[in-house]
Amino acid sequence: MSDKIFNVLFLCSRNSDRSIMAEAVLDHVGKGRFRAFSAGNQPAAQVDPLVIELIQRVKLKVDGLRSKDWNEFAAEGAPSIDFVFSLCK
Repeated sequence: MSDKIFNVLFLCSRNSDRSIMAEAVLDHVGKGRFRAFSAGNQPAAQVDPLVIELIQRVKLKVDGLRSKDWNEFAAEGAPSIDFVFSLCK
């Protein structure tokens, strides 16, 4: 079995709710096997505060969660992504 940790990118237009929740959940349940990221093509100024509250309520980490532009993952030095999931409608 491989010891590789797979990088997963969740995409959603504003990166303020669904993709943020997916990032938090996969980082928790996939610890040691997956590293989750999220981004959007029109990122919001901030993550929806209700989403942060929900993530905290189920005892998942919120440290480092922020809305990000997907171009961050095409830039020099960005993590190599193994899987990409689109959560857009």
